[in-house]
Amino acid sequence: MPQPSRTTAQQTFAPIFVSHGSPMLVARQSTRAFDFLHSQLPGHLEGAAAILIISAHWQAPVPTISTAQRPETIHDFYGFPDALYQIHYDVAGAPELARAIATKIGAATDATRGLDHGAWMPMILARPTGDIPVFQLSMIENGNAADHFELGKKLRGLRDMGVLVVGSGAMTHNLRALDFNDDPNTDAWADEFCQWMVNAASQHDIAVLLSYRTKAPHARMAHPHDDHLMPFYVALGAADDDYVCKTLHHSIEFGNLAMTALRFYDQETSKKAA
Repeated sequence: MPQPSRTTAQQTFAPIFVSHGSPMLVARQSTRAFDFLHSQLPGHLEGAAAILIISAHWQAPVPTISTAQRPETIHDFYGFPDALYQIHYDVAGAPELARAIATKIGAATDATRGLDHGAWMPMILARPTGDIPVFQLSMIENGNAADHFELGKKLRGLRDMGVLVVGSGAMTHNLRALDFNDDPNTDAWADEFCQWMVNAASQHDIAVLLSYRTKAPHARMAHPHDDHLMPFYVALGAADDDYVCKTLHHSIEFGNLAMTALRFYDQETSKKAA
């Protein structure tokens, strides 16, 4: 595989965090989040030789990378319309590259692991032809924000291999609080939490971000459990120390399900994009 120059790598492979939302996102095609993933995210994936996704839906005792040649589409959700279970994302993995990365970062490998919906849902909308190989890195079972930030830091060299790091979770994720009545109003606590997270990231306040449980407003309401926010910390850790945090998308569905997407550019690329 030809290696990109450092400048190209910085510009093309700045890590991304996306909120993947409900499995119904692929069917609810009139939402702002659908439009972002389908129409705008594709441009942010251009040029990548492969995409490494950290999804909220795979946890392992130690970081583990999938080395499947052709990862299966995992339908890891229940009670949804039958049509969703017929969707299959036909995409190649990158087993040789995955094994090299596993060695580089000291991760385990799994030759059978496919793509869960946190991985294939955004990708089937953004790259329906499956023209970029995709493989997953697990989160750390029972790992906290600091653990996942440190995991992300181990991925910083991947951009020089042409690999784009994508964290896929949710900026807010409280399933018990969702309102499915299509009420256009947004819960204030969800907005306040999102603004706090983005502001802290933009100000490089890593210490306070790692302590979000005690520092962020409405943290327990926004995330009764940590799992869907941990991919954010992996993407954040994978960024340069002097990153510039850019909001690619923000909308809220079902009253408080934030579909925020962020990218952590290097300083030079950010200046050119301004």
